Amino acid sequence: MNQGEVPENIPLTIIEVLSSSDGMTGFIKLTKQGENPEPATKEKMIEALTANGVIYGLKESSIEKLAARPIYNIKIEVAKGLCPVDGQDGQVTYYVKRDMEYQPEYSLEGSVDYKNLDYFQIVKKNQILAEIMKKTEGKEGINIFGAAVPARNGRPESSPAGKNTRLIQDGTVLVSDCDGVIRFIRDTIDVNEILKINSDVDQLTGNINFSGDVSVEGDVCDGFTVRSGGNVIVKGVVSDAAIDADGNVHISKGINGGGGNNEIIVRGDLRCKYIENANIHVEGNICADYIINSNVLCMGNIELSGSRELIAGGEIKVLGELFAKDIGAENERITKIEILGIKILDTEKISSLTKDRDDLAEEQQLLTDYFTKFSKSRLSAGDDFIEKMAVLKKQIIIVKDKIELLNNQIQQLQREWTMEYPGSVSCRRKMYQGVKINFGEERFSFNFDNIEHCKIFWCNGTIIQGTL
Repeated sequence: MNQGEVPENIPLTIIEVLSSSDGMTGFIKLTKQGENPEPATKEKMIEALTANGVIYGLKESSIEKLAARPIYNIKIEVAKGLCPVDGQDGQVTYYVKRDMEYQPEYSLEGSVDYKNLDYFQIVKKNQILAEIMKKTEGKEGINIFGAAVPARNGRPESSPAGKNTRLIQDGTVLVSDCDGVIRFIRDTIDVNEILKINSDVDQLTGNINFSGDVSVEGDVCDGFTVRSGGNVIVKGVVSDAAIDADGNVHISKGINGGGGNNEIIVRGDLRCKYIENANIHVEGNICADYIINSNVLCMGNIELSGSRELIAGGEIKVLGELFAKDIGAENERITKIEILGIKILDTEKISSLTKDRDDLAEEQQLLTDYFTKFSKSRLSAGDDFIEKMAVLKKQIIIVKDKIELLNNQIQQLQREWTMEYPGSVSCRRKMYQGVKINFGEERFSFNFDNIEHCKIFWCNGTIIQGTL
């Protein structure tokens, strides 16, 4: 180049710095400004990254390769942040079964072994019931701009410790404090102490009233009562006696009520060989072989499993599903079955309107109190007193009208309820004439002597007869 000549402009390489939307990945995109541009050096690229705030997680080897062999018009990853690590949620591993996990044992003939008492899990003192994995804290990350990226901490586990249990090993192991029977209250384990009656409940023992579980080796005889704050196990027969249990009841040989007025009240599940001439009220499910001439109210399901699987005579009221092989008898014995209904309301809308009404009622009370207080200060009030009083009175009337409107809307919604029947009757073999099945006021009727393999259920306001 001769002296005095101006050098030609050398084309440059444009360095564009880009980042991902979460700020965790940085890119460089090279663009030619002309032919044979001056290459972008490692130093220039790092300078461009720094100028754009990218200071963490630089991948120098990638930058060196890009400087040595430029790639144009494609963004190349040159920085990577440190991702946060979320904490682990606490977990509980149970070593005892919940009620829902229990499966009855069947013999080779397919009948249920009602004498098997494994349904009630008996544990020893210091037996391990559960292990607890504690929650862990999250580890925060760092984005390419050097800012902290928060991590989610693990959610704490729900403690399984209940009555007569204790946590050991820094709260990671739950053990039993005594010999007893397992009872779950949601996710909490209670160990109920057992009152063992090694004979019948009769004149020698008197009535039984115990806060924990009760185990009777013999029968519960006529006229006697067993009251338990937990589960009840009877290895014999319950005659015309009363049982009132807050937990589950297992009766190996069955219930023979004798047609008396005593009642079996179970707030959990009832399992027994049979039910005859008895009055039964069960909040959970019923599992038995057969039910004859009994008045039964069941808020769960009724499943008949065994050699007979029969319902005949009496009156059965059930909210859930009823499963039987035969229902009724050839002599057309009257057998009443009522599927209980659930009233369906727009509770969400009613709750919302009720909250709005209550808020307005509070506002009305405040305005009324202020109106009363303001009216008492009449002597010291200014010239605008009457105008202010009129405005307050108008506001109170407006709020009162709104409350009345909401009350009318709530009452209208409460009148617009429908009845649904979630339960059903499934008959695996024969349903005889004399069986009366009601869904509320609606009755299912059939013209044949019997119907077979049927399922009776409610759908869209109509009783449907399906097949099994």
